[in-house]
Amino acid sequence: MSVPTRGMSRVLVLCAVLLAAPSGGASEPARKLPTSDETAEALLTAMKTQDFAAAHDLFDAKMRAAVSEDKLKAVWDAQIATLGPLRSWATTQRTQAMGRDVRVAILKFEHGELQSTIAIDPQTQAVAGFGMRPVPPKTATTPAPYVDVSRFHAVDMSVGTAPFVLAGTLTLPIQLDPVPGVILVHGSGPQDRDETIGANKVFKDLAEGLSSRGIAVLRYDKRTYQYGAKLSDSMSVDDEVMVDAVAAVNALRSRPEVNPQRVFVIGHSMGALLAPEIAARSGSVAGVALLAPPGRAPWDIVISQVHYLEAPKAEVADIEEKVKRLKSGTLGTERLLGAPQSYWKDLAARDGIGMAKKLGTPILILRGDRDYQVIEDDVEAWRKGLAGVPNVEIVTIPGLNHLFIPGTGKPGPAEYNTPGHVDARVIEKLAAFIGK
Repeated sequence: MSVPTRGMSRVLVLCAVLLAAPSGGASEPARKLPTSDETAEALLTAMKTQDFAAAHDLFDAKMRAAVSEDKLKAVWDAQIATLGPLRSWATTQRTQAMGRDVRVAILKFEHGELQSTIAIDPQTQAVAGFGMRPVPPKTATTPAPYVDVSRFHAVDMSVGTAPFVLAGTLTLPIQLDPVPGVILVHGSGPQDRDETIGANKVFKDLAEGLSSRGIAVLRYDKRTYQYGAKLSDSMSVDDEVMVDAVAAVNALRSRPEVNPQRVFVIGHSMGALLAPEIAARSGSVAGVALLAPPGRAPWDIVISQVHYLEAPKAEVADIEEKVKRLKSGTLGTERLLGAPQSYWKDLAARDGIGMAKKLGTPILILRGDRDYQVIEDDVEAWRKGLAGVPNVEIVTIPGLNHLFIPGTGKPGPAEYNTPGHVDARVIEKLAAFIGK
């Protein structure tokens, strides 16, 4: 289960404007709020025209206190002195982190480019963070070494029903007999069909690697990615994940190229926690593979991660205090990492281990030993909970992080910006599990 981090503020090298601590709650006039896209556009337009007063007015109280108009001007002047005037920009990523809407844009100056990250309080539309840095290396464009593009083809495929029809991709092996099929279930937060995280595409690697080995794979854009602005604040885990995943299983079963008796569910992170319930609700699933499944309560994982990432003490204290009230049911209308109390309680009530015990199908659990987000304690909870259950295999793979990509040194979110591929050992383990 991924928890958003403040790691972005530690890698800004050209801009002194850091992603700020939680918003001070700048007041808004009684009018319809702009969208986060519109707020980001307004800020960048103000910077382009060097209207620093207008840009500063968009900041929340803590940003205003930390960054004066003069400081904002000085930082911007330093950029245009090197790169020339700002000509245009394009938003490349829309996501959420620490309860904020985050917009990432590539700024195109006369003589170069920078990547800008803008954090926006979705409730007030105040800018809670603004930073720039060099454009990170692009995502690897060459397929992973284990992918053989001559052995499969990709087709567009939709999942779900109106008003939330999701765009997806089905990779199909090139062979006549019906093949086993897999759906991929995302981790937390808005995710595209490739599960793009930083410079990496976890689900694209999994899909193309497995389809190179004779397995059909369906991946699709998550509802919160495709329809985030249209979703209700009271959205449940069912709305976010379950309904669409069950629909994906049924859609995959309906394909003539797929053996309906050999359909599997593979979940990653939060998707791994929910995979057994998805399988149970879908019926007649041949097995589930859980990639880095959380085994602790979601709020315990949140606290563990902010401590690991050495978040500011005030921020840690604020999260711990909110978790305490969340557990006692007294959080009220406040939110933890952007989600209301009802959502956290719903997520915590999902008993992945209990559902897995009842499945009666083969279960494979994988974790990389460099994963700081889902740790050995999580896997141990699954190991104890599934003790005595037949056809359960639990494997820890050395050298892999939460994305199942190899790395070295102390793991952290910064390494997700380095292009890589899901390790071949994961592909082979999954292919062998599905092919049994």
